[in-house]
Amino acid sequence: MIRLYREELKRILRTRSALLFLAAAVALSVFMAYVPVTYVRFTYEENGQEKTIKGREALAIRKKLQQPNAGEVTPEKMAEGLRAYQENLKRYGDFYGDFPRNVHNEEIFPWSPLMSRLHEVMADSESGLAPDYTEITESDALHFYERCRTHLTDLMKLEQRRNPQAQQLAADMYEKVSMPFYYYPGYDTNMFEYEGFYLFLLMFLCVMITAPSFSSEYQTGADDILRSTRHGRRKLAFVKILSALTISIITFALCMTVFMAISNSLFGWECRQTSMQILFSASTLLGINMGQLQNLVMLAGFIALLACVSCVLYISSACKNTTLSTGLTIAFVLVPSVFYMMIGNNLSAYLRVLLPSGALGGSNSFSYAATYYFEFLGVGPLTVWTPWLLMIVPALEIPVFLWLTVRTYCRRSM
Repeated sequence: MIRLYREELKRILRTRSALLFLAAAVALSVFMAYVPVTYVRFTYEENGQEKTIKGREALAIRKKLQQPNAGEVTPEKMAEGLRAYQENLKRYGDFYGDFPRNVHNEEIFPWSPLMSRLHEVMADSESGLAPDYTEITESDALHFYERCRTHLTDLMKLEQRRNPQAQQLAADMYEKVSMPFYYYPGYDTNMFEYEGFYLFLLMFLCVMITAPSFSSEYQTGADDILRSTRHGRRKLAFVKILSALTISIITFALCMTVFMAISNSLFGWECRQTSMQILFSASTLLGINMGQLQNLVMLAGFIALLACVSCVLYISSACKNTTLSTGLTIAFVLVPSVFYMMIGNNLSAYLRVLLPSGALGGSNSFSYAATYYFEFLGVGPLTVWTPWLLMIVPALEIPVFLWLTVRTYCRRSM
């Protein structure tokens, strides 16, 4: 069986399309890791004219300006930032129009990540609208962390008005969020979103390599010859499954290592210590930092990738030619994202949970569900936070799809 396994790996890796997809996966790991830094901008005023710099140079300046506020986010920092905001608002009226660019860079920009969160948690409990900065008091800033907890309760009453179970579950999760928060400048949401996008592309490339695993040999008739040898159908099925999973696992490990190394080196490894609540929302339910979130998203992507590859193996074992198996594979990968964007109701939410590819993509992905949404789904009498379902369900589907693959292949008539 080991010899068959080696030969199957060689067969796949000698295929031109497989080599092309593998090369694309590695190249994209570098490209997708570097692209977010190109979106960084910094505008300043010199001799009465505004100038903008981009990329790594802009990132370095932004980090330098915000560095004094790095580390623990204390109530005293919140109060100091609020004073800077309010003094400048009294002096210039607002932060738009004629507000001096360099004054904004030096006195407003360094505090903006912290002030955004203070502004958020001061939202009205009934309307959800945040007040003007001039209406926030120093006492409010000094009680920032108390406001975080009351704001979460108010927000869940607005978001999940008809679902008291979801309200209680969110409150229980938020109780585990560590306070005080921490902030280290550099990392932004662009970098995080590109991790999710790249996981989707990596999954797509791996399933395209997998799609012809069985169907290509059905089409050429090679499978009829293999079945007539002394090796049983079950053994041949195991070899093909193991080969496809091996290539996908190694590709995932290599490409994500490259992606993470480049991304974190560009933005700064210390940024991994930033609390999720500072970068996304003060009400984010996971009590972890950005480094842990990166790892969690990567784990969810790995589970989804294995589930997708397993499902595509089943599709390939049931299709008589590569055209059909490839077409069904592409449709299977895209359905959750398309349905979620076009329909956006409970049906599409359950569909994305049930389909292995539902945890990867755009607004339907695990990364978005864990950071931007407060989405809960009913499972019988229980209410479950959607991101957990996007990890648990695909993990349970892996052995099911692999069993179906073996069963379908062994029962196929010559």
